[in-house]
Amino acid sequence: MGSTLCHRYRTRPYNVTDRNRSRIRLALAAALTLGVMAQASLFQAASAAEPRDPIQRADIALIEKQLQRIDRVINRLAARQQQQAGRRVILDVDRLRSDVNDVRNGLRAYLAPPRLPPRQPAPLSGQYLAQDPGANP
Repeated sequence: MGSTLCHRYRTRPYNVTDRNRSRIRLALAAALTLGVMAQASLFQAASAAEPRDPIQRADIALIEKQLQRIDRVINRLAARQQQQAGRRVILDVDRLRSDVNDVRNGLRAYLAPPRLPPRQPAPLSGQYLAQDPGANP
């Protein structure tokens, strides 16, 4: 039986993409879920914590690094997908990139909220002398 297993494995083609496709999808789905959950929790915690909290900033920096790694994986997937043209089912790389960018932009918007423009003060009249109507001229 040992020899048949060795013979079977030697003659059987090893297809890396078929074996790892589900793992890649699972990893990307988990990373996107993590990013979306982190973004949602950050917005919920915005009233409770300042955006200048050092621990929170470190966590957000970690999420941004993970998003950069996801970008590299997406680029590899896109290049590999172009090599395998003619497949019936493909990964929508543009939509995936758009979702990753939405998560990234949400984190950046949280860290740097838009500031209100400065108020324009009302002009001062400068006319402080007045005539008393009851006074004799």
